[in-house]
Amino acid sequence: MSFLSAIAVISLLVMFPVLLSLRKTGVPGIASFSAACVLTTLAASVAMAESIEPVWFHTILEGILAVAAGLLMLRGFQQFLGRKPLDAWPVAIVLASVTTALLFFSYVTDDDAARISVGAGVLSLICFLTGATILRNWPRERAIGPYMLFCCVMAFLVAGLDAFRVATVMAGLDAVGDILDPPIWTTAYLVARLLITPLFFLGIILMLHGWMIASLRHMIAHDDLTGALSRRAFMTTFERMSSTAAVSGRQTAFMLLDLDRFKQINDLHGHAGGDTALVHFTHIVRETLAGRGILGRLGGEEFGIALAGTGRLDVTEIAEAICTAVRTTPARANTGTEISLTVSIGIAMVSPGGSLADAMVQADVALYEAKALGRDRLSIAGSLHAASVASARALAGAAAQMRATVGPAQPLSNTG
Repeated sequence: MSFLSAIAVISLLVMFPVLLSLRKTGVPGIASFSAACVLTTLAASVAMAESIEPVWFHTILEGILAVAAGLLMLRGFQQFLGRKPLDAWPVAIVLASVTTALLFFSYVTDDDAARISVGAGVLSLICFLTGATILRNWPRERAIGPYMLFCCVMAFLVAGLDAFRVATVMAGLDAVGDILDPPIWTTAYLVARLLITPLFFLGIILMLHGWMIASLRHMIAHDDLTGALSRRAFMTTFERMSSTAAVSGRQTAFMLLDLDRFKQINDLHGHAGGDTALVHFTHIVRETLAGRGILGRLGGEEFGIALAGTGRLDVTEIAEAICTAVRTTPARANTGTEISLTVSIGIAMVSPGGSLADAMVQADVALYEAKALGRDRLSIAGSLHAASVASARALAGAAAQMRATVGPAQPLSNTG
């Protein structure tokens, strides 16, 4: 099995630079995983050189390195899963106890079976706790779910193999072959013991890469200031929601929200105050929605909300609740100054098979009406006021284009 042992060590040596390259990415627990890989590689290397040094030396050193690596592995998963990691003092106590026990069974009582049982038994317990930690704190990200499951299975397999080794030694059997018959099962057991740890670290690397990819996707799909969906992600989700609702013949509602007098907020409180207002506004809207729709930042102080399978009356109630919540809950700048906020909302309903682009234009017209009628209110596309305001807006736009084409008026000259 020396060939397989060499493969295991080489595999661990290859994985260490990969783990080390992830240290600057901010992945939780990466430092602990990297250190665990180093110690595991050293433990496997010591086990390979047992013919050169005394057997007890390898048992002590390999046991201490393996237990330390297991503790770092457990700490890494605790950090990755957002749990409180092991403190330094319990780690020191476990390592000191294992070292003392190994030294005792080497110098005071020369008991090779006890030395193996101490190292493998403690490592089995640590790996079991690692698997239980993964299983208990299953991540919400679906992208890394399979990798987490793989790591969980590997942790329990390592725990089971080490527990089996302890049971074999405690039973007084000299070799695993005394239990496993035919010899093919013995070979399978030894191969599993040698290769299970590299597979465990492979699962960790895949898990960390999956986490990075999921984080990048989240960053792309969300506005970095407010946490709302980006415009592209919002439109993609909006189209998917509308298509799903259309299959069952339901409407989709679209709300266009615009913070009132946002330029004045920036002028009065600075851009930092404006950012605070946007973050606070997003938080209030998200709480008021309570998961009933999606919220996206379409640009500047303009936001969009999409709700599937919601009628006109329900949408109106939600919009009124948002206006009230924003009006009655001012933001607070870093200086402690309150920033009063109001929002104007334009609403459009998308019928099954309707155009989302048309709905957004209608919501924009309704928003313009809400602004024209005094702000801090909602307006529904298709109302009488919306039609009149839309006409006024079109005339104003046409007049502006004519003025731009003709150019500035020339003064009359007195020619006598």
